[in-house]
Amino acid sequence: MVPPVVWAGTGEPDAQLWTELDVTGPIATNTTITGIAKVRFSESLTNPTLTSGEVNLNHRIGDWNLGIGYAHELTPQRPEENIDGKDVKVTQVVRVFGTYAWRWERNTLSLRLRLDDTLNASSNPYRARVRLEYRWATAGLSWMSYLFASDEVFYEFQDQQWYRNRFRAGTNLVLTERTDLQVFYQRQDSNNSTPGAINALGLTVDVTFK
Repeated sequence: MVPPVVWAGTGEPDAQLWTELDVTGPIATNTTITGIAKVRFSESLTNPTLTSGEVNLNHRIGDWNLGIGYAHELTPQRPEENIDGKDVKVTQVVRVFGTYAWRWERNTLSLRLRLDDTLNASSNPYRARVRLEYRWATAGLSWMSYLFASDEVFYEFQDQQWYRNRFRAGTNLVLTERTDLQVFYQRQDSNNSTPGAINALGLTVDVTFK
């Protein structure tokens, strides 16, 4: 087994914009459902680089948040990968995940484990992701709720390798009572894809119904 490679990307970094809309609503006590839409853009690749629709079912037990989800992703088919004449590659993923959070004063430290099964993959369908995130609550600011930084590593079971590292740092802005905007910088480095390095601006709108 190869140990995690923190900065594995090679070549000139690609500048990208990652946008996301999350809408969450309750369906039972401590149980919510979240719909997620993602669109990503690149300065050098065919755009959009990814369009995704997802749905997650979440259940909270104390300091644990457990869930199961499904994602339907569309990405442009690269000529060297195109074996069936289609311009768009479709990926269907089922995932399970769990997050545990430690909270003290204005601090939150959370650890998330996620397991993915790519339903329509011809090989190597199983992947794992481990993310550690720190949040610092910004007391006294009505327009900002917290600052955060996170690091996530990705693992392929078939190849038995850590193949990606994703670092984020940013802030969560309060737009309305129900709506937040997360703005962050992201650096992603991969040893099995092109571009191997990505510098991205991330914008995530989170709408929560209670």
